Amino acid sequence: MRKLFNIFTLISLAAGFVACETQEEPTPGGGENKEYTVELSADKSEIIANGSDTVTFTVKVDGVETSEEVMIICLNDNSVLNGNTFKTTAFGEYSFKASYKNFASEEVKITATEPDKVVELTADKTEIVADTRDAVTFTVMVDGVDMTTECTITNLNYETALEGNTFTSDVNGEFRFVASYEKWSSNEVTITATVPEAPVEKKLTISADKLRIKADGEDKATLTVTYGEDDVTANSEIYVEQTKEVLTDATFSTTAAASYTIRAKYEGMTSTFVTIDAYDPQLAEQYEVGTIIEVDGVKGMIFAIKGFPVYNDEYTEVIRTDQYCYIVSLDEEDLQWSTKYEWCNCMSQRGDYNSSDPFNYWGQDINDYPAFKWCKEHGEGWFLPSSTEMNWLWEMLTEGARDFNAPSVAKYNAIIVENGGEPFVETYYWSSNETSEDLVEVLAFMNDSVVCLDPKKDNTYTARAAYRFKVE
Repeated sequence: MRKLFNIFTLISLAAGFVACETQEEPTPGGGENKEYTVELSADKSEIIANGSDTVTFTVKVDGVETSEEVMIICLNDNSVLNGNTFKTTAFGEYSFKASYKNFASEEVKITATEPDKVVELTADKTEIVADTRDAVTFTVMVDGVDMTTECTITNLNYETALEGNTFTSDVNGEFRFVASYEKWSSNEVTITATVPEAPVEKKLTISADKLRIKADGEDKATLTVTYGEDDVTANSEIYVEQTKEVLTDATFSTTAAASYTIRAKYEGMTSTFVTIDAYDPQLAEQYEVGTIIEVDGVKGMIFAIKGFPVYNDEYTEVIRTDQYCYIVSLDEEDLQWSTKYEWCNCMSQRGDYNSSDPFNYWGQDINDYPAFKWCKEHGEGWFLPSSTEMNWLWEMLTEGARDFNAPSVAKYNAIIVENGGEPFVETYYWSSNETSEDLVEVLAFMNDSVVCLDPKKDNTYTARAAYRFKVE
């Protein structure tokens, strides 16, 4: 557009024109004045200020469209359009008038709006680990230009703005984000945070295909050593803990009836242990595990036959193995282990004297120990079993399956009920072993159960009494 004089100056210079729409004009030859009606119109009242969107004007003089001797003037800067179109890159409101022979039209207003900006939010990844360290980095492009530092990125889950352009999380879930630049908003981006997987801890374990064998030198238990999920039996050293005997073919047999603890070593690591009971076949016929027995005036179910070595005075040689039969009471009771927190020196893996020591030697009042008192009230020789003895009972009851749903549980429960007793239930059973002034080991008679080390002594769990006697 080219600059002209101010439209009002221009009009004032014209003869007789005083800023009205029509004006008399002197005509040659005398006194007749000609008046013109000038009309200005536009094909639209709004354009986008992008330098390309255009408005087209039309000028009519006395109702006839014309471009001869017509000026279209932008009143914002008193410039005259070059032609009859207008476009701009500056948004705002523009006013226009048309002029013909010093006659002016009514004002026409055109609004030039600011063009929309394209705001695009992107992320370098859409999944992170919820460990507060793994981070996603956002980038914001405005009309193709990186404007990340000038934009605000908002976490829609919490309706909070990020400090910067990165995001981490300590919780799992999906998080939604948008970016904003001035009055424009971006697309939405979703980031998924997942809880980190716990590292798989590989353990060296040993297992046996059977936990009870005849002490006849022929019946064998086959042993398997695994590291994680890998079978490493062939590369492991398997040994009997009591005798330090190294097994050469991953099998164990013996002619001495006793309980044997077997471990393995592999690449400097020592495995868990497995206990194999070698029983006297003749005694087993007489004292069959899982049957009801009455002896010494007591009645219960046999749950283990164990051999214990007797050493010479120098404790360097086993001179014999004494065999003991263990029975469990047919009844049970829900009781507290004790009513107070105090150390009782119950640490042995043998329940008979382990259960008696606090009261025979350490001076505790048995009335403060309901589970112990209930067991002893069964008669002379009855005791609260140790955690090891409770493990023997659990192995017998499930026939090694360690699953309360094992068929053997129902079988032995039926035998107990037939003899007037109470069946075992899926619960926690007390042992006599304590681990601190306030904590005790209990056995979870449940699926894949283990010894639990954290129950409080004044909790209420279930007690079964045990009794043992020497067999010849």
